[in-house]
Amino acid sequence: MNSFNTDEDTKKILQKYNHHRVKIHTFNQSRYPRIHKESLLPVAANLNVTGQNADGWYPPGHGDIYASFYNSGLLDQLIKQGKEYIFVSNIDNLGATVDLHILHHLVSQPNGKRCEFVMEVTDKTRADVKGGTLIQYEGKLRLLEIAQVPKSHVDEFKSVSKFKIFNTNNLWISLPAIKRLQEQNAMDMEIIVNPKVREEDMKHFVTLVPLVCTGRL
Repeated sequence: MNSFNTDEDTKKILQKYNHHRVKIHTFNQSRYPRIHKESLLPVAANLNVTGQNADGWYPPGHGDIYASFYNSGLLDQLIKQGKEYIFVSNIDNLGATVDLHILHHLVSQPNGKRCEFVMEVTDKTRADVKGGTLIQYEGKLRLLEIAQVPKSHVDEFKSVSKFKIFNTNNLWISLPAIKRLQEQNAMDMEIIVNPKVREEDMKHFVTLVPLVCTGRL
């Protein structure tokens, strides 16, 4: 999944694999307008993403993968090919590995049911204090990101003794589940407000970042 900032560079790099047997698919995530904090109006004057308008647009967070994957047509393409699951990881996560033991767990649930979503987590260390963690909220397992935590509780969030789990953002997701929930408009995605300051005029504007949902899809 690329953003409008990285799509062209990615295509150039992938050209060298044109004659290889491996199939590499790409798709773009959404493009959202930044919003002035005071007026709540879009920063961008038009739909152009270059020049003075460049900082008026932003690619949303990881949670946008569901809608963008669905809208790209690649989801339906993979389902027609008989694919059942995708493994998702950040491009800079060099430790991400397709672990077939996890895949076996997904398809070997009691009563023949297939697990629809698995997030790989690991023990939180002092190197991971800013990463997301898991909490119980309103009876459900939820992902909590540092951007959602009030400043007065950030030190508490970073504690490796209170929050012992770190989200690696390695995800195993059922393709039919993504299709079902997108078509039902049933994906419950929270929004993180991410304040920014534009350097040339120091005006405040915000970006709204969809989160990755956790638990069973």
